[in-house]
Amino acid sequence: MVCDFHSHALPKIDDGAKNLDMSIEMLKKSKEQGVTDVILTPHCYPYSQRDITDFLVKRKHAYDMLNTISDIPNLHMGCELHLTGDVTKYFNIKELCMENTNYLLLEMPTTPWNDNTIEFTYKLTLMGITPVIAHDERNFHQKQELRNLLYDLDVLIQINAPSLSIHSMRKEVDKMLKLGMGHVIGSDMHNLTSRKPCFDTAQKQIKKRYGEDCWNYFMTNAEKILNDEKISYRDFKSFKKKSLL
Repeated sequence: MVCDFHSHALPKIDDGAKNLDMSIEMLKKSKEQGVTDVILTPHCYPYSQRDITDFLVKRKHAYDMLNTISDIPNLHMGCELHLTGDVTKYFNIKELCMENTNYLLLEMPTTPWNDNTIEFTYKLTLMGITPVIAHDERNFHQKQELRNLLYDLDVLIQINAPSLSIHSMRKEVDKMLKLGMGHVIGSDMHNLTSRKPCFDTAQKQIKKRYGEDCWNYFMTNAEKILNDEKISYRDFKSFKKKSLL
């Protein structure tokens, strides 16, 4: 399995694919790059119970548009849930998990974190949900003590493939992998231009910089998550630290 863990390829639901044609093209390009499975993770911003209900309806409609398309990767439903507050108060929050699992892609606030940020994440774990923190390398500006508290919880970390091409982000990925705080990878693709499918480049970069073992680790973890299994944990202290163009 070659799994893209984070994508915005569902048509007309968020700031990702603008229409069905774009969605199909994004997914076909992903398949050309060797991707066998794509987790569809449209943005969800819940400020009320109704927001989640409406999102689930729109997500199903968008998915149904793709359901009969051939020659694209296997599709798995999920979402990228923005931590807007105590989301555990919504009774159908578990419906936002990746299908048939208790794993949930969680986008942390871009505003300064506080104790509530950690508390709200912790409450998700008490519900039996395992949050997967989306593109955590972007959170480098948050207080390290709060990031450490987050890592002490039962959470996993998703890394964005394009971050390997950005010097500041790449440094964060280096630190995270040394500490064992990177578990899956996603393209976070939104379109065919500025945020396009990039798994072929990502695979090449990861194998070159961190070794093939690291790439296999990401893919094995993704498969285990889709099977609702526990992943293995390891660090990459001896990764190949090479510069990438």
